[in-house]
Amino acid sequence: MIGQALAAVDAERIKLSSTRAPYWCLAMVVVFGLGVAVLLGWLLSGGYADTASVDTRTIDYLVGVNQFGVAVFAIMAVLGVTTEYRFGTIRPTFAAVPRRPLVILAKTVVFGGLTFVVAAIVGLLGVVLGQALTGNGIALGGPDTVRQLWGTPVFAMLCALIGLSVGALVRHSAGAVAIVLGWMFAFERILSVLPRIGENITPFLPFLNGWNFLSGGDSTFHWNAYGSLAYFAAVTALLLGTAILVTSARDA
Repeated sequence: MIGQALAAVDAERIKLSSTRAPYWCLAMVVVFGLGVAVLLGWLLSGGYADTASVDTRTIDYLVGVNQFGVAVFAIMAVLGVTTEYRFGTIRPTFAAVPRRPLVILAKTVVFGGLTFVVAAIVGLLGVVLGQALTGNGIALGGPDTVRQLWGTPVFAMLCALIGLSVGALVRHSAGAVAIVLGWMFAFERILSVLPRIGENITPFLPFLNGWNFLSGGDSTFHWNAYGSLAYFAAVTALLLGTAILVTSARDA
């Protein structure tokens, strides 16, 4: 069982590294993640000097990762599933690994792990470069900065796993990407501003909970920042579990 699981993970790693799409996706994350941080650091050069201000500014340096980057990671994960259905390679995959949950779990490990590592590295470099360009030194020990540095890759990883889950459920690249991006950037935001019901729905919208965690928490939600992260993780796990069950039950 363990040997088969490790073989499935290795197979997914090989498939991921053998196509150009992931490299383009990761390149975009690096360019935008570092580009936004460098641009902001340059614009704010000399604009503040106190440590508290440096600490609370961290989330701004990470906009390229926790706004644009998470969308790219989610798309990359979607394509990691849907392209196999599109080109018919999912059948040989299931033939090689008859236990279908192992295939989805292997993709979870590969895409989730890659997303976490890249987001962590780009996020750290972005914060360091942004702070350095302001000319006020580098401070990475503040509470907001620490939460952002580990929270951003966790949030990005969960977004990628949601993309993976939607891809496994929908099986169609364009449809899955539209659902994920619409859900992430439009659907939840529209619901949150609806008259009368918006304020009651907002605390239960997954992506808004994720961003609430990154921002440090807001009174709009029923729990603190870490409660929002736990809720977002629970929704991700539920969606991933559903994707595993559906993949196991229906034909390839």
